[in-house]
Amino acid sequence: MHLNPGAAGNHGFHAVRTMLRFELEKGEIKNLEIIELAKRG
Repeated sequence: MHLNPGAAGNHGFHAVRTMLRFELEKGEIKNLEIIELAKRG
């Protein structure tokens, strides 16, 4: 399994900084959230 959280930094081609938050319970992903931090720059 691969999870790409996006890009939380200020460098790169992305317009909005993003990240993922989730819980692992018995090897399963629970409560997955995609969080937009702010526009880059």
